[in-house]
Amino acid sequence: MYLDGATCTAGRITALTLHDNNMTGSLSNWSQVGELRNLTWLDLSYNRISGSIPPELGLVNNVENINLAHNQLSGHAPSELGALNGNGHAELTELSLAHNSISGQLPTELAQLSALRMLDLSHNHFGGSLPSQLAGLAQLQVLYVHDNSIGGALPEELGRLHRLRYLNASANAISSTLPPSLGNLSSLVEMHLFANNLTGSLPRQLGKLGQLRQLRLQNNQLDGNLTEFTTLGQLRSLVTLDLYANAMHGDVPASIQNLTSLEYLYLQNDHLKPLRLRYCRQRIPNVGKYSHRVVREQYVEMMSHVCEDIYSTEFTFNSLQDSGMYLTDADD
Repeated sequence: MYLDGATCTAGRITALTLHDNNMTGSLSNWSQVGELRNLTWLDLSYNRISGSIPPELGLVNNVENINLAHNQLSGHAPSELGALNGNGHAELTELSLAHNSISGQLPTELAQLSALRMLDLSHNHFGGSLPSQLAGLAQLQVLYVHDNSIGGALPEELGRLHRLRYLNASANAISSTLPPSLGNLSSLVEMHLFANNLTGSLPRQLGKLGQLRQLRLQNNQLDGNLTEFTTLGQLRSLVTLDLYANAMHGDVPASIQNLTSLEYLYLQNDHLKPLRLRYCRQRIPNVGKYSHRVVREQYVEMMSHVCEDIYSTEFTFNSLQDSGMYLTDADD
């Protein structure tokens, strides 16, 4: 707790930094927080505080950072949070409610916090859809909503977040296709949308994400043709590409050879024709999720092999029993 100057007789509290103090008790009845009109910093993270977030928190007028992460908070996030600094001069730049048990829909009023650079609502029980109004947060660089119960579609409006660098909406129940507007996120460095129910194809517009280093879309229901993702080779900064455990078809695009920064490439066997050509009519161990970076490094050499009557994917990677090549004693 800091006072506004050593000789200040008014004793105005400007910061509360009480993180990692084994604090307990309920936050629900802390209605007096609204009287801390000069509070600029509030950090109660890494405690064991329970209850719900008091709506009166929205009355604070000069706060720049609020961190309530890693507690035992429950209830809904009050819509009054959108009124923070409504009559003040400061701007809220960071808001973290991560690692609690907060439920309900994400308040659309959060879009009124126009100066937010970091919004972390991960590891809660939020439901409903991701509000399209969040696209109004023009300064936002970090959006973490992973490990919740968010469903519905990814809003097309997300493409307006031109300063967004980190997007993580993984481990939810999002069930839409990938909006082509995601290709407008020109500052994006990481996109984590794995463990959802995404369907459809990979939009070619994703190839415009020249700063992207992590693209993780594994464990979804994407069912498009991977070969048609012809702009893949434009992602020259990409280090990790994970498309494992989807339902896509088609061979890996030839432009994979252009990804000189790629270190981790996780693909289903269905996309690995280069391997089947290189090891012509040989059986290859079905190792499951394994980095096939060798496909990127040796794509041209592998695809130059001529293999007559190439084995199918199922025959190449499955066991002899699964391929029906011979019967076990139990089948006799």
